[in-house]
Amino acid sequence: MLDWIYPVTCELCGERSKLPICDACLNSLPAVPKPICLYCGAPVVGGQDDAWHCRQCQARPRSFHFARSALVNDATVMKLVHDFKYHGAAYLARAFAELLSRLWEETPELEAHKDWVLVPIPASGEHLRQRGYNQAELLATCLAKLRGLNVLYPIKHVPTGVSSQTRLASNARQRNALRSYQAARKRALPPHLLLIDDVYTTGSTIRACAKVLRRIGGAKVIGALTLLRIVRTSGSLL
Repeated sequence: MLDWIYPVTCELCGERSKLPICDACLNSLPAVPKPICLYCGAPVVGGQDDAWHCRQCQARPRSFHFARSALVNDATVMKLVHDFKYHGAAYLARAFAELLSRLWEETPELEAHKDWVLVPIPASGEHLRQRGYNQAELLATCLAKLRGLNVLYPIKHVPTGVSSQTRLASNARQRNALRSYQAARKRALPPHLLLIDDVYTTGSTIRACAKVLRRIGGAKVIGALTLLRIVRTSGSLL
């Protein structure tokens, strides 16, 4: 009855849709182009010596097993993610989780195991007060429903005095991320854990949280799945 009185319409084209973004518009969003680095999931321009390690990966510590992202940034995607992250558009999580679920089926590393447990990146207390929700948790919850999986919260965010990593340089992001996350439990973790976040910029947050999971122990494989992979050629950062 509610769907009939207040029909769901696509955020982009305005047509009636089962999801907040219709199928045609979801398919039109820019997917991460191939080939990609098989470790961090970044699109690779031209050839590379090792398919498992792009130049950026070779220069950074490795704490997770692989990362994949669904989209790259253009004007439409950036607006959608900004609305989702900063402007209260929590309802977009359903459509974004559908994109992640489709990517899942194209990712052999994810299809290799059936017992993944999703771990959303925790938000700071300040961001929770400002936004009223953790966008990574919304993504993880919606994706877990689609895939029939469980969500676990073994990591907590601790204040560092830096309200946002958005304007920090790469090295500063890494240092701040390492101080921002701590273990929220001491019991051993399930064997296959998948970190969930909205945006992968430099990978500092993913690496820091993966290190926390390793310190807790029990996990054999730690992957990461994000909605958006920032490609720096556009000069846009979240």
